[in-house]
Amino acid sequence: MPIEVRPRTLPAAGMDTTIITIHEQYQVEGVGEDTVELRGTLVADRAAPLVGHGAERADWENATVVARFTSLDLSGTSDVFGPVHAVLDPRTPSFGAVTAGRCAAAISMVVSMPEQNLLLHTAEPVQLRSEVNTVPPIGDEQTVSIAPVTLVDRNTHREMGTLQSARVVWRELAAQIPHAV
Repeated sequence: MPIEVRPRTLPAAGMDTTIITIHEQYQVEGVGEDTVELRGTLVADRAAPLVGHGAERADWENATVVARFTSLDLSGTSDVFGPVHAVLDPRTPSFGAVTAGRCAAAISMVVSMPEQNLLLHTAEPVQLRSEVNTVPPIGDEQTVSIAPVTLVDRNTHREMGTLQSARVVWRELAAQIPHAV
């Protein structure tokens, strides 16, 4: 059962586990192109709200909430690629931030396509943006990538294609654990 999140409210620091559905469009050299629906979980370690410049206390309009993504586990199946599995790339930190409802995130990923014998990583973090009403973002507050990102073979370091686009279409809060004060 999803946990309710109050709109335009800043939560205390804590860990959020979100159930997430993402549509990612991949183009892979020698294999093809497809949009894959991936479902799974995203875990974020959320800091206490940062008070904005010129303000004396944190509120929705002036504070920034920063989160470090600690786990991503997404799976789906493609008619072109077969099973697809995406996780965070442990070599590069992934973060998100929300200020006055403007959300930006940078996520580095490793994507496996076992039927294609491919283990790919993003050459740079996937940059995502959205307008949100809650922290953490939930529901259908659409988050989209802003540009394609090159996919590189993890073993040969050869460019193999692109993650053309990523679009978060749904998320719900499954667990929220406040940090001890």
